[in-house]
Amino acid sequence: MNLAQLRTFAAVAQTGRITDAAVRLKITQSAVSHALTSLETELGVQLVVRDRTGSTLTDVGRTLLPHAETALRAVDRLADEAAEVTGLQRGRLRLGAFPTACQLLSPLIRAFGRRFPAVQIVLLEGSDTEVGEWIAARVVDLGVVTGPRDDLSTTPLAQDEMLAVFPTGHPLAEQTEVELADLADDPFLLSSGGCEPLIRGLYSAARLPFTPAHHIREMATLLAMVRDDLGVSVVPSFAVDPAPIGLVTVPLRPRVPRHLLLAAPTADQLSPAARAFLTFIDLER
Repeated sequence: MNLAQLRTFAAVAQTGRITDAAVRLKITQSAVSHALTSLETELGVQLVVRDRTGSTLTDVGRTLLPHAETALRAVDRLADEAAEVTGLQRGRLRLGAFPTACQLLSPLIRAFGRRFPAVQIVLLEGSDTEVGEWIAARVVDLGVVTGPRDDLSTTPLAQDEMLAVFPTGHPLAEQTEVELADLADDPFLLSSGGCEPLIRGLYSAARLPFTPAHHIREMATLLAMVRDDLGVSVVPSFAVDPAPIGLVTVPLRPRVPRHLLLAAPTADQLSPAARAFLTFIDLER
């Protein structure tokens, strides 16, 4: 059981709809459904009845909701008192991330800003290489990297999976899994905004030649080109959840998880705002 599940449960109870809860929490509808289902599975009870008219709490759900709300209030109080002790009344937090990670950070930045309104938050968006340079040069307090990274002080942020992406009707679109070698018959479109080092590493580990036909920085442009049958690609699941119209995603064989980490050069030189942000993320898990 974690805070994200409890916040989702409370949001669904308060709004009465999965879609409205997703808007309130700034996450996808599928993420709301997944968190709620995971909580129900862990508790062994059904909390919400879902139908076309909305979402209604079961008798057990109504009984357990006050306990969830009490737990959330206690966590909020803990964070508030910790802020008073540390004296984090002002400051500046500089974050660096590649595009898909920026989408992941957005709701966390919003929630952290509500908790610490006097802290100025600056988010810089760049490629993997740029974010790495910003971390090394201390242009940012924390940067999102893919792990593992033994050369940096890191904190887990999230995990997704690398997927092959094809236009609808492609011969491989009906497969349950594909290997990198299966993509050799099509031009490969490489995302240079946040996946290039990982993808190059996958091809190198598989001892396959890697000659991308195009390098595209913006994920939206890359997906549009795949949809128009200009090539295929490998992208993170965060970028295609749910799959856009006209595209099909297929897991790789073997599966390739992507671990996203918040990184800094050393743990002992974090700013108070950066330390507070890492503590805040731990509480939100």
